[in-house]
Amino acid sequence: MNFIITVILSFGLILTALLVFRFIGLPIYRVEPINIKVLLETVLEGQATEADWDVFIGMTIRHNPDLDEIRLQCAMLAETEMSLRDDRVHFTPAGRGELSAILTRIKSELLPATEHHDD
Repeated sequence: MNFIITVILSFGLILTALLVFRFIGLPIYRVEPINIKVLLETVLEGQATEADWDVFIGMTIRHNPDLDEIRLQCAMLAETEMSLRDDRVHFTPAGRGELSAILTRIKSELLPATEHHDD
């Protein structure tokens, strides 16, 4: 009897979740220029974790080819210029220079004009 009750309650819970997702929509994470800006600033400060970096590098950015180009550039840079210490991402001085140039490009070209107030 307990098994049948458990199955019915589980079915009801799953059905409720599906209905919520149907009418509200699935949660979607879209990488925007501000997200990459914050990540690169965190990397340059020596505070970004390996997980932060892996999430950025591992997810194709289909909605914005410019951002995906930056992601690929960062991935290639990490191959030669990145190391991990204490689960933190660290770049060589040359790598830090490249990241700074990418960050400058994001701030000047990809961020909307309304977000330049903090520069």
